Amino acid sequence: MNPFGSGRLRLNGDPAVEHELAVSLERLNLIDARSDTDSSLSSSDLSPLDLELNHLLSLNSKTPSAKPATLTPPQPQPDDDGSNEPPFIKIGSGACATVLAQPGAPFAVKLSKADHQEALWNDYLRHAKLAKCFAWHGFDDVRMPACHYFVPPWTPRFVERQPAFRDAARRCRNVPTSALVTERIPPLPPRARELLIERFCVEGVKEEARRDVANEDCLVRVYLGSTGGKTGQRFFSLRDLKMHLNHMMELQLDVRALARGVGMALALMHWAAETDSRDVEFVLGSSIREVSLARDAGKLDMLKPLTYTGPPSGRHEDFFRRVETTRLWVLDFDQVRPITMDEDGVAQAVDAAMANDPYIPKPLQESADEREVWKAFAVSYLEAGKVILEGEDDDVSELPLRFIEGLVEKQREKQTRMKLKSQNETQQGAQC
Repeated sequence: MNPFGSGRLRLNGDPAVEHELAVSLERLNLIDARSDTDSSLSSSDLSPLDLELNHLLSLNSKTPSAKPATLTPPQPQPDDDGSNEPPFIKIGSGACATVLAQPGAPFAVKLSKADHQEALWNDYLRHAKLAKCFAWHGFDDVRMPACHYFVPPWTPRFVERQPAFRDAARRCRNVPTSALVTERIPPLPPRARELLIERFCVEGVKEEARRDVANEDCLVRVYLGSTGGKTGQRFFSLRDLKMHLNHMMELQLDVRALARGVGMALALMHWAAETDSRDVEFVLGSSIREVSLARDAGKLDMLKPLTYTGPPSGRHEDFFRRVETTRLWVLDFDQVRPITMDEDGVAQAVDAAMANDPYIPKPLQESADEREVWKAFAVSYLEAGKVILEGEDDDVSELPLRFIEGLVEKQREKQTRMKLKSQNETQQGAQC
């Protein structure tokens, strides 16, 4: 029996299915039926800087990059005490853990902070299950880092062989501690980092931002549910840079594609993995692969026999080109909890989504852009839910729709509270 739903998730964006779902949502007043001819999602002129940044941040855009001297740190030999291995550096931090990595290494290590070891263990359990779920469905529109293994506090065989890890943990004052080893999300390419600084950093600190090695660890948080982004901030960091919907619109990124990816990923986490997806994050990063420069096989017959077809330099490593592709990733699973496949599970998922506010598009918004992003999210979420729960009883197969209804109702309640608060403040001001 399949543990992750009745059908594998193979969504090709069928226009007929999307139209049918959109019409149903309009009838239920879950998306706005107004024509969005005033939407700014259509293309217009961009400055050269914004045009290049648009390309670099667009999903699936490919950027050739210089191949580093080594893609992985030197591996210790059997009699090596590990003292010559590269140091671990801090590449991120959250409420639960500090994240370390070695330069060039394809893995990262999360160190739990004080009193958060159970949270890191939960991160491990949920991450492993969600990664298996995504893999079973063949879903890679949103990437998830591979989940490797968990290390309890000061496991001797791990620490003794990893003195660089031990030293880094001591510097972070996270000792003794648990560790979770996962795939490292490759940062955005150097050119993207340079342009992000030029575009969003205040003039007086741009040089400092360029010199800051911490900004090499650049992942961009995708805030599809917020239009409050500002430009020219004095305190600037490319680590988990917050890119709000208004920023994405200015750069003319394909926000519909981003919203569809978030919608499908949430549907999988909810109804295939049966979790609430609380506090997960969606970021733009890279995926990296090496591409062979082999000649076109169809043209080899045109060559003179015994022609050399290797790299001009004669160096084997120069026969491969390193290509970085911009991808949407989901990460951080320490607060994820299981849900039941009923109305209680829907309520838990809705509450978690409201807590995850900036990443998820909002319903009932006035701007045409926000309405379009919400529509793309809701339709893809329902389309994915339909595939996942195919063949289930009606009370189960309708749970994705109940989730969308729950988000709309919560947003309506929030707007009502804000309106009443504004009216009360206006009345109090008039009485003064």
